[in-house]
Amino acid sequence: MVKMSIGAAISETFAFLKANWVQMLMWIGGTIVVLGILGYLMLGSTLASMAMAPNDPSAMMGAMSRIFLFAIIAAVILYAVGMLIWRGGLHPGESPNIGWAFQAGPAFALATMVVMFAAYILVIVISLVLALLFGAALGGAGAFSPGALQSGAVGGGVLFVLVAYYIAILVFFVWLQSRLSVAGPVMAERLTRNPVTGITESWKLTSASQWLSVLFYILLVIASVVYSLIAGMIFSGIIGALAGGGSGVGAMLAMIVMGLVVYLPMLTVSLSVPVGIYRANTRGTT
Repeated sequence: MVKMSIGAAISETFAFLKANWVQMLMWIGGTIVVLGILGYLMLGSTLASMAMAPNDPSAMMGAMSRIFLFAIIAAVILYAVGMLIWRGGLHPGESPNIGWAFQAGPAFALATMVVMFAAYILVIVISLVLALLFGAALGGAGAFSPGALQSGAVGGGVLFVLVAYYIAILVFFVWLQSRLSVAGPVMAERLTRNPVTGITESWKLTSASQWLSVLFYILLVIASVVYSLIAGMIFSGIIGALAGGGSGVGAMLAMIVMGLVVYLPMLTVSLSVPVGIYRANTRGTT
């Protein structure tokens, strides 16, 4: 079992990005434009009706259903494009297999959501059990209420445990994401539509370097937050000018510009990271 290093993961990530940045810009840039137009067509009037009737429950439910539908369509397209990028980068010169990508991508997205949902349920159950146990010791579940925390009724030791527990939850989900991180590249490498194959192989490949993967993802999140903040401050005036005036076309253009300027670089890197981890974990293997 190969144990990766963070240096190798970074090197492989940017090597993949360097070799495939033109194709990635074309696929992801085109996808952002398509999703921007689709979002305007699906949600433009919906958001306007919400703004005109903020207290209308029927308008709110209708808007949420359309937003949920758009989110599903966007996820299907993005995951399919991700599969095309991974396959094209791992097998240069091969013609894009769009039919396979639009089957493998949604299957991978659904499997990932199922795993994450199961993890959320597990965390909720553990949290409820711990709340009952510690709540009984501290005089009831009300000991963890916001009022009790603000009033100082809860001691510093308990607050420390709560903060440590929330940090542990965050680390758990980053760890889980890192263990699933190379499932997509595995599916692309093997040209399979079965997400179980990708997930099980990802679990095996990352077992020897799981905590290094966690650290790598934490560094990536920090870099992404810093970049988004800086890019947002630089381009917020331009985007605000495009979106101002209540024009639907202006709002659509603002969405597209935001996507191209802020999210396009982040997406290119985030799609390169799984391949970087995959290659760093498979060096020297056959």
